[in-house]
Amino acid sequence: MYSDLLQQNARPEPFSRYTTDTLWTDPWIAGQMLKNHLDQSHDMASRRGAVIEGIVAWMDRRLGFSGKTVCDLGCGPGLYAMRMTEKGASVTGVDFSGVSIDYARAEAAAKGADIRYLQADYLQDDLPGNQDLVTLIYGDFCTLSPEKRQLLLSRIRAMLKPGGRLVFDVFTTPQFDALSESASYGHRPMGDFWSPEDHFGFQNTFLYPGQTLALDRYLIVTPTRRLEVFNWMQYYDLETIAAELAQAGLVVEAALSVNSGDDWRGAAEEMAIIARA
Repeated sequence: MYSDLLQQNARPEPFSRYTTDTLWTDPWIAGQMLKNHLDQSHDMASRRGAVIEGIVAWMDRRLGFSGKTVCDLGCGPGLYAMRMTEKGASVTGVDFSGVSIDYARAEAAAKGADIRYLQADYLQDDLPGNQDLVTLIYGDFCTLSPEKRQLLLSRIRAMLKPGGRLVFDVFTTPQFDALSESASYGHRPMGDFWSPEDHFGFQNTFLYPGQTLALDRYLIVTPTRRLEVFNWMQYYDLETIAAELAQAGLVVEAALSVNSGDDWRGAAEEMAIIARA
């Protein structure tokens, strides 16, 4: 046990380990992730419905969904895809989680919405082309290593029509400045989120100031299982995100406050980027 705790408290090299598949393919945890996406009491996995309505509304004012082909990468249970479809877009949703895709398909069928949903890994599986707009919502981009981010941007650029746009959001350096390192331990620290079995959890938050990078590292121990999860999060200012986009041949058209769609002015909040191919 001592060696486990020693390892848990050791600072890993940036992006040295990925566990994303655990969150989205473990049957129990994927189900808990879906519950959090749909929970209207917090914004942990998805923003609440009223906020999503506002985001889709300003996107529609700026870009016009009617008649557009849109691919929503990391679509989850379809909370944005459904609203974009209702505004006249032809939408394809792509997500790694079979649990989320099954829910999204059922919702689309129940509401008679013509949305195409694909269970796929957007870093390696085939993606639709000839898109007017590609979206990537709620910090998905920030969880990736620099190499994976460039791979994804190059794939998105290939998806877009000439003049097509990418809309995505990133966490920002003022948000990073408000973080602090921590270590905690508890019995069932997030209720049943990690496991229906009795369990103990250890969480360490590590900061990498020179890279504006954070890591939440979890160790979950049940009577039958030992689970490790690494959640990386990259934070940006406008200059650094513009540089990454430029490497992939994309140009920043606007930097906006996610919730309002107004110009982003350096507040400690997520920044929405509209980039043009």
